[in-house]
Formats: sequence, C-alpha cells, structure tokens
Amino acid sequence: MRWFIPLVLAPLAACSLPGQQTLAPDPVPADARSIAATQAFAGRVPLVIIQPGTVDFAGPLKAAVDQALAIKPSAAFEVRAQAVAGFAPDKAAAVLTSLAPLADSVAHSISADGVPAAQIALTAQTGGAGPGVFVYVK
Repeated sequence: MRWFIPLVLAPLAACSLPGQQTLAPDPVPADARSIAATQAFAGRVPLVIIQPGTVDFAGPLKAAVDQALAIKPSAAFEVRAQAVAGFAPDKAAAVLTSLAPLADSVAHSISADGVPAAQIALTAQTGGAGPGVFVYVK
C-alpha cells in the first residue's frame, strides 16, 4: 500500500501552476511619463496646461472644454495657477501673483464658452514640476 501513494502524487509533482510568465511571457513595462504625471498631479491629469507668457490659448482651450462637456454636460472646471514646489515662499508668491492674470483670463474664457460661473473654480498652489496654469475637469 505504501507504493500506491507515491504513484498517485508523482504525476501531480510534474505539473506546475500557471504564473505570470505563462500568461504574459513578454510583459509590457510601465510608461515612465505616465507614472510621473499621475504622481505629480496626485492621480489627476490636467485637461489643459497653459505655460506662462502664452497669449493665444482660446482656441485649444475651447476645443478641450467642448470635448469635456460633450462627455459630461455638468462638468466642473478648476483653473489652478501653480508654482514649483521647491521655491522659497517669497518666490512662490511672486510666481503665483504673476500667473494670476493669466489664470483669470483662462477662467473668463471658459465662462465665455458657455460654462456657468458656478462650475468654475479659480485656485492657486505650489507643487509640481513647473509653473503654469492647469485646467482640471471633474
């Protein structure tokens, strides 16, 4: 009877459970830019990024806002002036002050495109990789 148990378990020992290499022998690595973007914006990717000094942003901004409203008509927009996280407080305040007119123009442009003012928030923060005006949609 003792020889019967090894004969029953012997075929099972030759089998192995399927693992990741069985199902995906050549896995696709994660894109470093996508990972960095989601970490920099705490999981939120901006709809539009407007660099300081940009004057003609109305056309691309209107197209992006129209696409967002086509997906969700009650979408809320956040216009955020952002300074780099590593700046000293005085320099960050100066950068945010210099970005305020651009952020205000962006918010007015979104409002002129037909979005009610109650659905637009104007904010400022320090953080991220570079200064600019970021438009987020919820």
